[in-house]
Amino acid sequence: MKQPTIIVTSGLPGSGKSTIAEGIGRLLRVPVLSIDPAEAAMWAAGLPKENTGIAAYRVVEAIAAENLKLGLTIIVDAVNPVEEARQMWRDLADRFQVPVCFIECLCSDDQIHKTRLEKRVRNIAGMPEITWEQVQERKADYEEWLDVRLRLDTAADAPDVLIARAMDYLQAV
Repeated sequence: MKQPTIIVTSGLPGSGKSTIAEGIGRLLRVPVLSIDPAEAAMWAAGLPKENTGIAAYRVVEAIAAENLKLGLTIIVDAVNPVEEARQMWRDLADRFQVPVCFIECLCSDDQIHKTRLEKRVRNIAGMPEITWEQVQERKADYEEWLDVRLRLDTAADAPDVLIARAMDYLQAV
């Protein structure tokens, strides 16, 4: 990448987006801004859970903007299930006149996806692990993507292979 860039990893919980985001972040040595810890911090501050969904996205957007002001590339780790969330990153890119690169993670094998969720421990204070049933509910509301993006099937390849594919994609920016 030749200039600061917004890299957005998206996908259902347990699809591998955080693994991909963290791998890219380590290689590029750039911050990874995740929605879930921001939302958990809001809950810890006493905000009701029903009020923190899009608010957590706005908090991460503000932190991303501060990093972009410094000329840094940032990675956003978020489900981004609806067009409103995705538009936020496009608007931020327009505001700073930088590219935005979307990477959508999916796990095409339901059994692998379910097993990942059952075994995962993220250790985000105050945030319970999501269940397979909750992922299925979120999947029903997941809007179709309109953007050009890299789609990574995390059931098909090992994380290092997928991260290398993502890096190749990003180098073209």
